[in-house]
Amino acid sequence: MFQLREALRQPGWNDSETLFYRAVIECRFGRETSGIEDLHTFLAAPAPGDLARKANEELASALARIGRYGDAANALGEALRLTPRHDKDRADNENDRALEESLKDVAPQTVHFGPNVPLEAKHNGIGTWNVPVEVNGLAGEWIFDTGANWSTLSESEAARLGLGTRETNTYVNGSTQKKNPVRLAVARDLRFGNAHVSSVVFLVIPDKSLYIGPMKYQIRGILGVPVLRALGSVAISAKGALRIATDGGGAPGAPNLFFADKDPVVEAHHSGHLLQMFLDTGANDTAVYPSFHSALTQDEKQQLKRKQEQTGGAGGTVTLTVETLPVLRLDVLGRTLDLPDISLLPKRVGSNGFRDGVLGVDALAGGFSLDFGRMQLRLDSIALKPLPNALPAAHLPR
Repeated sequence: MFQLREALRQPGWNDSETLFYRAVIECRFGRETSGIEDLHTFLAAPAPGDLARKANEELASALARIGRYGDAANALGEALRLTPRHDKDRADNENDRALEESLKDVAPQTVHFGPNVPLEAKHNGIGTWNVPVEVNGLAGEWIFDTGANWSTLSESEAARLGLGTRETNTYVNGSTQKKNPVRLAVARDLRFGNAHVSSVVFLVIPDKSLYIGPMKYQIRGILGVPVLRALGSVAISAKGALRIATDGGGAPGAPNLFFADKDPVVEAHHSGHLLQMFLDTGANDTAVYPSFHSALTQDEKQQLKRKQEQTGGAGGTVTLTVETLPVLRLDVLGRTLDLPDISLLPKRVGSNGFRDGVLGVDALAGGFSLDFGRMQLRLDSIALKPLPNALPAAHLPR
């Protein structure tokens, strides 16, 4: 995506060649309104079936990210019409279409800001950050999770907050790839610091699906990407000081984030290789996928050792045979990270082909800011300290 974005800036292209790709870049780099318009223009003219399907899938993702759920369901329906019956992506697309169709009566999420208030994130029992929220006048502490496509509640937490739920015949994939059945809830007003967010959609899943057995930790709630993006810019310091700034508050620069469907993916570099890492603050450990292997130096490849590793998340835990590297150096927007004991997983988690790994909170321990206006992840410090009570690779539901 970063290379495509740069290529489209070069001379020698014409509109008919670039309309689809320009629309993709607009949508994925946070300019959904103009990207949606260009995708509609592209689809209005005859297009090959494979590109028409991809255009409708991109359109559905962009519409869902801005809360136009009924329109997103219609676009996915058109994409499914062009999808072979036995296509590997068909079941997940059908599930997404059904989920978004069930939300067609829900207004897009909105946000307004009051006076600034002190705000603090706290380390939780699975080695990530909890943040304070309020719904219906009741306080909660939920996980700050850029890896969650939707904000999520356990059934008991939804009941405690007095949120009614609606039935669906849909599921959410946990990090163990188990399909967890979901219901939906909508909060009229969620307060997070000085932000008041309305029409917040929650997945509601059984408590047992959010219980991390090896850590004996019950997850109550997860604050996902739709709410975090609505804040504009949000930062957490190494000590947990949390700041929301609608103007971003950072220096101008090129984006190093894009959306792959609803997932934020960050640009990273290793040994001269450009890499794309899934940004997941719901994961306590950074891990890399098989595609990363080609970026390793010969010396690093010789240092790889095999071991058994347990991964926990929604739906239980699994044990994997992984390769580990004593130290992995990554460069992210001018900052250099030396990350210890990094696992190279035997396969990519999830279906998106643009990921070379997961950038977890261990890489952000020195403090970070997420600026969704500029589509940038910025690191405030290179000092890295392990978070407490961490089980390797605790990932939460997507």
